[in-house]
Amino acid sequence: MLTSARTPGKLSALAVTDTVADQSPVAEPALPVAPTEATPDPALLTYSRRHLAAGARLVSTAAAAASSVPEASVQASTAQDTAVIMGPSGVPIPKPTYIQNVLNLYITPSYPNAVPYQLDTPEGLYPITGVKSLPLNVSVQQGIEILGATIAQQVAAGNSATVFGYSQSAIISSLIMSQLPAATPVQFVLVGNEMNPNGGFLSRFPGLQLPSLGLDFYGATPESGFPVTNYTLEYDGFADFPRYPLNLLSVLNAGLGIIFVHTKYASLTEQQVDQAIALPTTDPTQKYYIIPTENLPLLEPLRLIPVIGNPLADLMQPALKVLVNLGYGDPQYGWSNEGFANQQTTFGFIPDVNWGKVAQMFLAGIGQGFSDFAADLAPGGVMSQELAALTLPPAGSPAALPTPDGVIAALQTLTTDVAYAVSNGAAALYAAALPTADIVNAIVTMLPAYGVSLFLGGIQQAISGDPINGLVNAIGLPIAAAAGLATTATLIEFLVVMQAVQGLFGVQTNV
Repeated sequence: MLTSARTPGKLSALAVTDTVADQSPVAEPALPVAPTEATPDPALLTYSRRHLAAGARLVSTAAAAASSVPEASVQASTAQDTAVIMGPSGVPIPKPTYIQNVLNLYITPSYPNAVPYQLDTPEGLYPITGVKSLPLNVSVQQGIEILGATIAQQVAAGNSATVFGYSQSAIISSLIMSQLPAATPVQFVLVGNEMNPNGGFLSRFPGLQLPSLGLDFYGATPESGFPVTNYTLEYDGFADFPRYPLNLLSVLNAGLGIIFVHTKYASLTEQQVDQAIALPTTDPTQKYYIIPTENLPLLEPLRLIPVIGNPLADLMQPALKVLVNLGYGDPQYGWSNEGFANQQTTFGFIPDVNWGKVAQMFLAGIGQGFSDFAADLAPGGVMSQELAALTLPPAGSPAALPTPDGVIAALQTLTTDVAYAVSNGAAALYAAALPTADIVNAIVTMLPAYGVSLFLGGIQQAISGDPINGLVNAIGLPIAAAAGLATTATLIEFLVVMQAVQGLFGVQTNV
């Protein structure tokens, strides 16, 4: 059970885990102000070539401008702290409501004098953001150039910079850290970070590349260097990927977490961010927090069913959560608490747990599920509340007889609509063919090669003096990697197919 240690509003990791009890939590920011509006519109937007060209022209001066400022004079000469705010994948041009929300929730608590500055970056993530969008590696590289030029401009103006990155822009922020001179007056605030050292999808599988998808597994955000404040939502499949991917329930839950959790950072409330748990780090300038998620993403589709969906999900969730959490190494927590939060922790084969305790927790979860289900069905419970909220559509007036002009107009409209539907549907179906081929390409070429590399690494470990662990890793790690990555690739293919189906029926989507 989590116990609050509000000093000044974050829960200490000491309150939730025995494995890190001897580590001191990092310093904690003050409470933020609750946002006034919710999730930014994640509709895909066209990115201007003019912005990219301007960024490319400026980036060549970034390192020179930053390094020209002597380290001793940096803080004395800064005129203001500029909060450079970027959007996530699919949101190249952040909306004002998004800017205000992330400023209030994540930046102002640590940097109260930061002045917001909107920075547009490509934010393409083929095929998730569309078949005509940029692949991740191209989009990230262009984003690095734009961000580098912007930091150089701020430094040249005598300002410091607080860089805010969300999802892909957190990748951009993580990668630029190693390119900036050490004297650069910059700090970073990251959310939904795929390079999260202990949980990021791109840091779990070191050395992997999927060229057919333009997907490079960049590794981890640097352990130290510039100040970092990193927030991760529990079960966010991009930033909180399971430590043991052989647990397919955990991987499926993380995959659905990309849809139901990863998109929520800008719409959280002050109270939710206040529940963030400070994780142990090796450096006081590196602050890592985990924000608990109440419900398993795995059960969110079930909860969408009216009336009975929530009671059934509540029946299953307590026991299912024990199994899902095993994928992170501890049945009590939906995140990995092995090691330090700012040090890279790669994937493993099987967690080292007390299986008797796991069985006890699972049985207790079954009992808790029945108790929650009964409460949902009781008078005043969730089911009765949803039934009371149901309303019948009003009775319509009798239909009028059609006129000849009305029939002709209706036939004209129908002809146009049918042609549009056929054209749009055909485009949606053949658009799904390319990403499908690219996903299959990645699975049948790069994943086997990665498995061979892991196998040889285990053999090398075995002949170097660690035979037991080496043989276990040689056999187990390729199997675990294949299970986790193939399952994730299947979920991405599902998104591609759903986009095609929605396009076939002319449904607009913001996924």
